[in-house]
Amino acid sequence: MTTTPAGFKLRRRNAWPLLLAAGAFGSACAPPAAGPAPGRPASVESEPSPAARAPSDTAAAEADAQPAGRDAVAPFDSAAALESRLVELAREARGPAPALAPIKPFGISWSPPPKEGEAFSLTVYERPTGRKPVAIDGEFAGHAVRFARFGPGNQWLGVGVVPIGWSDPDVLTLRMRFEDGAAYEQTVRIAVERTDFPRTNLSVDPKFSSPPPEVLARIRRESEMVREMLNTVTPRWRLDGPFEPPRPVVITSPFGQARMFNGELRSRHTGLDLRARTGQEVRAAGRGRVAFAGPLYFAGNAVYIDHGLGVYTGYFHLSRPLVETGDEVAKGELIGEAGATGRVTAAHLHWYLSIDGEAADAGSLLGMRLPD
Repeated sequence: MTTTPAGFKLRRRNAWPLLLAAGAFGSACAPPAAGPAPGRPASVESEPSPAARAPSDTAAAEADAQPAGRDAVAPFDSAAALESRLVELAREARGPAPALAPIKPFGISWSPPPKEGEAFSLTVYERPTGRKPVAIDGEFAGHAVRFARFGPGNQWLGVGVVPIGWSDPDVLTLRMRFEDGAAYEQTVRIAVERTDFPRTNLSVDPKFSSPPPEVLARIRRESEMVREMLNTVTPRWRLDGPFEPPRPVVITSPFGQARMFNGELRSRHTGLDLRARTGQEVRAAGRGRVAFAGPLYFAGNAVYIDHGLGVYTGYFHLSRPLVETGDEVAKGELIGEAGATGRVTAAHLHWYLSIDGEAADAGSLLGMRLPD
């Protein structure tokens, strides 16, 4: 065994080569000029007392005359410090770690073809070999695209949206992170199809086209609540397969229609209206959690479902909801009955979709290819 100046013991066979590789740790740590007799342990003198190590003029001159690059190193003050230095020396002796294989582009697919005012799914495919990402996120048309594993183990699913007014091609930017800390960015240019949205004139109770002052505070409060809810992101998918329509698809009013209420341009239709009579069944388009169930001034009795990663569907103008806020619902589960509550001209179902806080055509959910 070898004793260091701080009194720590080392195995002579392993310690001295590393200490020598350091280029001397100070005169107190150097081995004797003439090695010990075979079979006898090496020894290092203990650290002298402060009085004993007071430098003389001669010693100071000798210290000044040390060759350049031979810095004196203070004795280690703990076993942990010495051990840490030895680990560093061992790492240096091994040389640099071998370079990791370069990250190659990942396969990407999307469906349906992106169109103004619609949503589309994006699938990123891992390679069978090589490093696996631990997180993927992206951006398209000014909105975040969030991904999570979905279906088979090598697929990551995200949902993008093209806002109304955005009809130019755009670049999808993907950012990936790996377990070893590496990062990788991949870009894909995707064409966007333009949509011509129709106009329509509607006649409703004047209190809905020009709300009286006493309900304006309620409208502002509800709008803020809904906006905050739709910007809340669950960091995983709640879905378990493709979306389904909440009712048979008989469209009475398309998404994006410019709406003139009593001769005034008041809004753009942000949902897809499906034919329904009061009391007819309304079912969840996909698995998720009920984020809200209750009355709203414009939407009437409404249900919002959180499907994960910023994707929400809404079901408006119900005669009555059959679920409560916080309920977990399965795809196809009965969640309410159609009606004519809120700002409406007749009974129907207003089917709503929000992606990253942006309204989109809920019908586009039916064109997405999602794993079962």
